[in-house]
Amino acid sequence: MTSPNRRTALSPFTALALLALQAPASAVVSTPPLDYWAYNNTYGSVYIDTSSPALGDFTANFDLGRQYRSWDYTTGTLAPVTTQVDIQTNASPAGADPLYDLVTSGGQYGFAFNGIASATPGGLHTQMTVRSTDINGVAVPGSPNARLFGYASAHVSEQYLITSSTRPAGSYGALLVGITLEGSFANTELGSAYTSLYASAQFTDSSDVNFESSFQVTASDTAWSQPWTGSQTVYKKLLFQYGTPFSLSLDQWTSVYDNGTADFSHTGQISSIEIPFASTLQTGAMQQGLGTLDSLYGHVFNSATADAQNTNWDFGNNGGGFTPPVPEPATYALMLGGLAAVALLARRRLPRR
Repeated sequence: MTSPNRRTALSPFTALALLALQAPASAVVSTPPLDYWAYNNTYGSVYIDTSSPALGDFTANFDLGRQYRSWDYTTGTLAPVTTQVDIQTNASPAGADPLYDLVTSGGQYGFAFNGIASATPGGLHTQMTVRSTDINGVAVPGSPNARLFGYASAHVSEQYLITSSTRPAGSYGALLVGITLEGSFANTELGSAYTSLYASAQFTDSSDVNFESSFQVTASDTAWSQPWTGSQTVYKKLLFQYGTPFSLSLDQWTSVYDNGTADFSHTGQISSIEIPFASTLQTGAMQQGLGTLDSLYGHVFNSATADAQNTNWDFGNNGGGFTPPVPEPATYALMLGGLAAVALLARRRLPRR
């Protein structure tokens, strides 16, 4: 018979299994769902500036052929948008369409534009061509009463999360993000074009303090500038809090006037991300199965050391990114109280005369 007080020795593997079963549920760390969203938008616009004896000075702006699509959460897809408009000369008899007569000066001028916008995992793409011609097909700045403007934009925003095996949740770190804009303009003396890639970051920390930062790379082609072709990259050091999701958004827009072409269908993208030593990056796009880190964000890598300059945050110099918030009045009171206590202690230590 076995004594009821007798204890049976457990093997190390059995002991570990029992400990795992008895571990509280709070010990299991789960990754929160991270959002991903995008949209595409293209349109043309005719700006009218004229006058009449009855109305006096008159200005108006008419949108033409706007196309817009946003991310479909159900299918996980976003189709590109294409907008084309062609206002031909002598398309209708004089007097049949007063607005057409006003814009084209009685059918003597024509306008056309072709815009494409696409936001894909890993890149934004915008392209726009605008043409203004007279009745002979010769390029002109516009009609006496109207000018044409074309616009294409693409946007993507998603949440990121950085965790670390060496830094506790709630502590702060930095990541270095590079964005690259690549494309070209068709230089013309009768038109102008502008393209910008704009990045913005935001998060609210565990103390309910909001942090924001932004940076951009731009390119332009005007009658007085040289054609811009190739790529440009800018970098920004951004603050984050370990274990707290933060958002990073990219906006690319191309604007073209009169007779011009901007082809930035090559891409605007996050081209590199440096994250701290011994840390892991997760993103909304990855959670939705849209790609790997390198396919989505160019080159993603960890700093070589725990104290690397690019991924350590120094509030004293703003780290090259976010600007720390001004302390609240209650914080000022604590600071002043601490200074008073230090002054009193120093006074007591002074030698008496």
